[in-house]
Amino acid sequence: MNTASRMESTGLANHIQISQDTANLLASADKSHWFKERESKVTAKGKGELTTYFLTMDQFTYDASNNKTSQIQTENDEKRKLIRSAEWTVEVMSLHLTEMAKVRKARKIAPDSRALIESLEQQTKRQGSDEGNQVINEVAEYIILPDYTSSKDDGENVSLDDTIVRELQNYVQTIASLYNENPFHNFSHASHVVMSVNKLLSRIVAPDLDDADDDGKKLHDHTYGITSDPLTRFAVVFAALIHDVDHSGVPNAQLVKEKAPVAALYHDKSVAEQNSFDLAWDLLMEPAYKNLRRGEMVEMVEPFRKYAELVVSFDSRLIIISLDDSAIYVTRTEFKRFRQLVVNGIMATDIVDKDLKKLRNDRWDAAFADSDQGPHVNEDRSRILKATIVIEHLIQASDVAHTMQHWHVYRRWNERFFQECYQAYKDGRAEKDPSETWYQGELGFFDFYIIPLAKKLKECGVFGVSSDEYLSYALQNRTEWEERGKGIVEEMISKVHRQNMTLSLPDLGNGQGLSA
Repeated sequence: MNTASRMESTGLANHIQISQDTANLLASADKSHWFKERESKVTAKGKGELTTYFLTMDQFTYDASNNKTSQIQTENDEKRKLIRSAEWTVEVMSLHLTEMAKVRKARKIAPDSRALIESLEQQTKRQGSDEGNQVINEVAEYIILPDYTSSKDDGENVSLDDTIVRELQNYVQTIASLYNENPFHNFSHASHVVMSVNKLLSRIVAPDLDDADDDGKKLHDHTYGITSDPLTRFAVVFAALIHDVDHSGVPNAQLVKEKAPVAALYHDKSVAEQNSFDLAWDLLMEPAYKNLRRGEMVEMVEPFRKYAELVVSFDSRLIIISLDDSAIYVTRTEFKRFRQLVVNGIMATDIVDKDLKKLRNDRWDAAFADSDQGPHVNEDRSRILKATIVIEHLIQASDVAHTMQHWHVYRRWNERFFQECYQAYKDGRAEKDPSETWYQGELGFFDFYIIPLAKKLKECGVFGVSSDEYLSYALQNRTEWEERGKGIVEEMISKVHRQNMTLSLPDLGNGQGLSA
């Protein structure tokens, strides 16, 4: 307060001047763009020369008609980021939908009847809390992807119908609204996972291909069919988008301990993951998204030949017409593959459940272990197992991608997770103060999960230099955390204490021309 009062006489009209300490606090909260340094130092009685700053006036405008300054209500920076993230996610998913439509057109894939698709959708509706109907029971040992099909017709003239784009936009925005405002498990995290998944999908590569006519088949075989199936890529991005919907900010073990209704619903197994899947899937099954998920299929009697150009298949006296091939699924096979991919992808993010972990480890041993060290499987089964492994490890790595990226990215997300865990402790939803074990816990997390996961990405053999990059960053971040982690934990503790003190201060209102 003393510094602020000394600065008062050095202020300028229509400017808000702040001290160095206030600027430091804003900078630590990633708000450096909120202020700029004053061109000349100011002299304050008893303080000497001071470096001060002005809040940037982007949020204010001068109203010449009444000679007063009025503040323009602008969106919060974080909200603008989330809007951009949602828009980007829609663009990515739209590209995959377009590729799906091209494949269907090139391969002349005929849609199944609307009655069949609706029947399949109806079967997935939740039927109470019967343990036999749990999503976790749908986790498959392997997922069969389509065989390679060569076609010269690449369907270049395919474009998404406006209705499907609007439904996709609405769906992504609604999913975003279903994320809680946790420090870590929020829509910003989901967006980060989507970006990481998309990055790894784009970097799946094959060895040098010297026969141009056979490049497609070689790429298909080397990547276990992932690169030639746009539905698989869409499903992986979709799983990343929804994987933490409605996350409560505490781990499954805490929900079980609290006997939360959601824990009882899922019989204390993979509670958050199953809840996220069910909420997002139920939303997708709403009538508002029927075109997005299965397109608009119209059944008409045979005489209506004026629709001949739309005819894609015949069923007795009925002509099944697909008015849009760019939906998520149009056949029974696609429906089942899409759901299975999303189920396996989301359940792979539960790295604590022992049964799921054993299933993944056994699958890895069967597919990638040397013949002398693991069970022998034939080549076709090995390829199918490897495809499933790559998909699950891709999502797992993306879920913790911040640990395998630049140090400042790791630090930012690590601090957010610390804040979330500390808030749970403060709210009485965690037994131990996370600050007491955070430093050592991070080292263990790197040693027993992150670095082995990064090594497995490399052993999958399809991610090229990206796997080297992920492993390198994981090792570097582990080393830097070992050197600086204790000090960083102290900084994070001080920061949450300051934030708690700020939140507890009374609201003194706003004033013009105030210095801080």
